[in-house]
Amino acid sequence: MTGMALVVERDLDAIAGGITPWLCARRGLDEVRIIGCTRPSEGLSSETVVLDAVGTRGGAPWSESLVLRLPPSAEGTFESYDLSQQACTQTAVSAAGIPTAVPVEFESDTAWLDAPFLVMPTIDGHIPGDVTLLDDWIISASSEAQADLHGHFLEMLAAIHRVDWRRDGLDEVVPARDLGAELAHWSAYLDWYADGEPIVPALVDALEWCRNHRPDDEPRPSLLWGDVRLGNVIFDGDRRAVAVLDWEMATIGPAEHDLAWFLGLEAMQSELFGRTVPGFPPRDEAVAHYEAHLGRPVRDLDWYEIFALVRSTAIMTRIALLHLRAGRTPVLPIADNPVLDVLRRRIETASRGGS
Repeated sequence: MTGMALVVERDLDAIAGGITPWLCARRGLDEVRIIGCTRPSEGLSSETVVLDAVGTRGGAPWSESLVLRLPPSAEGTFESYDLSQQACTQTAVSAAGIPTAVPVEFESDTAWLDAPFLVMPTIDGHIPGDVTLLDDWIISASSEAQADLHGHFLEMLAAIHRVDWRRDGLDEVVPARDLGAELAHWSAYLDWYADGEPIVPALVDALEWCRNHRPDDEPRPSLLWGDVRLGNVIFDGDRRAVAVLDWEMATIGPAEHDLAWFLGLEAMQSELFGRTVPGFPPRDEAVAHYEAHLGRPVRDLDWYEIFALVRSTAIMTRIALLHLRAGRTPVLPIADNPVLDVLRRRIETASRGGS
């Protein structure tokens, strides 16, 4: 959801200059030199920088390649950022067997880089693009390989939802929200994301539809990844996940939120582009595969998908607005966003009792 460049990016030389003494202090180094400082990944939500450092420790050669993640230096996708929560979540899911970048270090002292930050190891592999249908690594694969990738992704998602978040104490750091709280959270987001301006009334109406059609019962809560996309995973050459990325939207709630986010966004892309990834299974087969690994049937998935489209479109609208404020042309327009048409059709179908 955040695959566009930051409107305001920090100076890379300043980052390298600030992280050098941090590495000396935290790694116990005699000296250190940054030989590479790049911004390989895009994103409006957080700023990511890859650093290659060399030095000595106790007279012996030392080197490290690491990923640095900082909150936006100006306006961002979200009102606030809790990097310590991301660090705790990554550590906990890794201990539960979910592949992610660990060890992850959270630095709260803003003296080093004028902001808190995360430090993680780099992980080699392929990260798909935001639009699955335009990613050659996926599209060029055989239908069998595509189906295998999709199936393993759903299995990994179910494994995340089976993490014992109570045992790991994640409820103390990750927001736990039932449907009422989740609806209120996104209502507040729509009040905030454009400084109180109702720039997309259709989103307000869609959220009200979700509120009026809220499911009567909720499944037991699970740890939720949040931004569930193939583009938030690093894959190895066998198309197996080696790291799940971007835990900043993690919450505790019905697992249906995550599944609906993934299926809803994939379906939206297919509708906009008029085609699907050939090897990806039909929705019913994907849901059945996921259910088999989750250990229970999913409920009210149509409602959750509509709610996911409301939430994701709200974020896309915020990103578009920030680009306009910076004098840039957004990838998708605000008022005439074609995703709003997809959302409207989904609501009309659901209101008629269809699926």
